[in-house]
Amino acid sequence: MTGWLLLINVLYFLFGATLYMGTMWVLRFFFYPTWRGLTPETEPVHFGIPTLAATKFFTVVVPLMMLSGVVLVVSEWGTDLVWFAWLCVAGIIYLTYIGQGLIIPINKKIRAGDYADVEGLRAMLRRWMWLNELRFYGSTVLWLVVVSYLVVKGSLWAAFS
Repeated sequence: MTGWLLLINVLYFLFGATLYMGTMWVLRFFFYPTWRGLTPETEPVHFGIPTLAATKFFTVVVPLMMLSGVVLVVSEWGTDLVWFAWLCVAGIIYLTYIGQGLIIPINKKIRAGDYADVEGLRAMLRRWMWLNELRFYGSTVLWLVVVSYLVVKGSLWAAFS
């Protein structure tokens, strides 16, 4: 693969990691405090719409990040930098497992109203927020890994050309 395509590839992974981390930071610091007071009447607007939009958006971004991570592994095969690439792949798999495997089912239950009362909704939201804490830290580590890779790689244009 030519240098400029490898450069675009790693920059896409950085783009995706930055979006993922940024979304998790916004959730944690801006949305969580307001979600502690959600009710069945306010949930659709303040939880349902944002989580559906995020799911649709990341359903496009994340598979391309996985592909990008595999390209990173292949392009760095035989070098010491392959470990950064493997960590990128492992990180996006971890985040996807938490999101798709554990959080999306809760999203669906909340949006369907599968709770008895306000306390039932809040209990589900507490579990949801705890799982997203795992993604908050995971996405931050993933971003640090890809940025570290870029720093160690050095001059991007020179490195890929």
